[in-house]
Amino acid sequence: MTANRKSIAEPATPLTDLGACINALEAAGNLIRVRSEVDPRFDLAGIARKLEGTKPVIFERVMGHAYPVLIGLLWNRAVVASLFGVAKEKVPFRIAEAVGKWQKNKAAHPSKILEQAPANEVVEDEVDLSILPMPVHALKDGGRYLDSSLVVARHPETGGINVSIHRMQMTRKDRLTFLIDHGRHLEEYVAIAEKRGEALPVTINNGVGLAPWIVSSLPRLGDGKPAIANHLAGQPIHWMKAQTIDVPAYADAQFVIEAEILPGVREWEAPFAEVTGYYGGRDKRYVMKVKKITRRCKPVFHTVLSGQEVWNAVGFTAEAAIFQAVHARIPEVKAVFLPPGGCGFYQAIVQVANTRPNIGKEVISETFKAFRSLQRVVVVDTDVNPYDAVDVDWAITTRFNPDTDLVILPNQDGHILNPIVQINADGKAGTVTKMGIDALVPFGVERERFTRVKFKEVDLSNYDIKF
Repeated sequence: MTANRKSIAEPATPLTDLGACINALEAAGNLIRVRSEVDPRFDLAGIARKLEGTKPVIFERVMGHAYPVLIGLLWNRAVVASLFGVAKEKVPFRIAEAVGKWQKNKAAHPSKILEQAPANEVVEDEVDLSILPMPVHALKDGGRYLDSSLVVARHPETGGINVSIHRMQMTRKDRLTFLIDHGRHLEEYVAIAEKRGEALPVTINNGVGLAPWIVSSLPRLGDGKPAIANHLAGQPIHWMKAQTIDVPAYADAQFVIEAEILPGVREWEAPFAEVTGYYGGRDKRYVMKVKKITRRCKPVFHTVLSGQEVWNAVGFTAEAAIFQAVHARIPEVKAVFLPPGGCGFYQAIVQVANTRPNIGKEVISETFKAFRSLQRVVVVDTDVNPYDAVDVDWAITTRFNPDTDLVILPNQDGHILNPIVQINADGKAGTVTKMGIDALVPFGVERERFTRVKFKEVDLSNYDIKF
C-alpha cells in the first residue's frame, strides 16, 4: 500500500466529517463502546438491535478485521439534533432551510476537487473488499453488505454529479451486486450508459459527515444534493480525485471504493433485511466491478441497522422535502413527521392551522404529490402533537368521520420495498391504494365542543416530592 499526505482547508465538523462526529458524541456522553471482540456475522447486528434507539455504538474489535465499526448514528433523533445544535423537531427545518438557500444561491460554498485528502491517505495495492468489516446483519441475509455508503456518479451526458445510497452485496473480493429503486437518478444514468455499451464509473464513499449523508436521501433534487449539503454544513465539503476513474469522491470519507457499473450484466442479490422489517427479495440485479480502494490511515467503518436508523434517515429528508413543497402552496402547514410505524417511508402526520373549509383534503393531496412513497397521510390541528402517536390516535378517534373525512386513492404507484405492493414482471413496483385521514376539527361546527382539556403548568422542583 502507499500513503499520501492529506491536504484540506476547512475545519472538520460533525456535519462534514465522521471522525469529528464521533468526537462530539463522545464528548457529550452520547457514545457507547463495545470493547469485547464481536463476530461481524450476526453478533454485531444482534448486539446493535439490543441497543437500538439509545446512543450510537462503536464496536472496537471486529473479528477478522483491523477496523472498528460505527452503527446507530441516526437512530436517536435527540442525539442527531445535538450534533446540529437544535431541538429534535427542528432538524427537518434545518434541512429545508438549506434547500431554500441553495435554490436562492446555487454558487455559494463552492467545493474544490483535491489531489490528496484524508480519504486517500492510504491507497491499497490490492483490490480486496474483504478487508472492510462489512457485517452480515439478519439471519437470512444473503451475505455481507454496504448499506450506508454514498454512491457518487456523473450524468453520462451533462456531467452533473448525483449522490445516492443503495444496498450493495459483496459477492467477490472485487464485485458488488446492488439494487436501484425504480425512478432513482442512478437508474437513468445506468440506462444511458448501457445504451452506449459503456460502463458507468462511480465512487462508493463510506463514513462521511452528517450533512452529505443525510442530504443524499433528499428526493427529486438530482445533482443539487452536494451543494445543498454545503449549505447545510455552512461551508464547502470538498471532493478528491479518484485514482482510476473520472468521478470524484468525498475528501473526508473513511473508505472510498472506485468501481464501474457493468453494462448489461445482472447477477443474484439478496435477501436483505429491509426498512420495512421484511426481507428484500432475491433477484438478478446491477453489478459493479471494483477497481481501487483508498482509505484513511485509521478509518472507522460505518454501517446502519435496518429499523429506527433508516426510518429517521429517510424521515429527516422526506419531512424537509414535504414541508417545503406543501408549505409553499399551503402556508398553514406547521410541521411534518414521518413516524416509525410508517417505516419512515409510508405515513406522514401533517400539522395544520385549521383556517378554512377543506384545508385538510388539500393538504392530503399536496402531501401525496410531494413524496410518492407515502401510502397514508393524517392531518391534525395545531393543538395535537404530531410526534406523539397517542395524541394523533386521539385526534383520529375524536375528530375523524370516515363518511366525510376519508380520502381513498386507488391505483397509485407503490414502493418496491413494501411487501403489500405487488412486483410486476419487469421487476418494478405495481400499484397500491393510498389513504388520507382528515383528523382536523370539522370547520364551521361549534368549536367549544372540541376544546381540549388543559391543566395548570407547574414546576415540580418547587414541591417536596419523594420518587
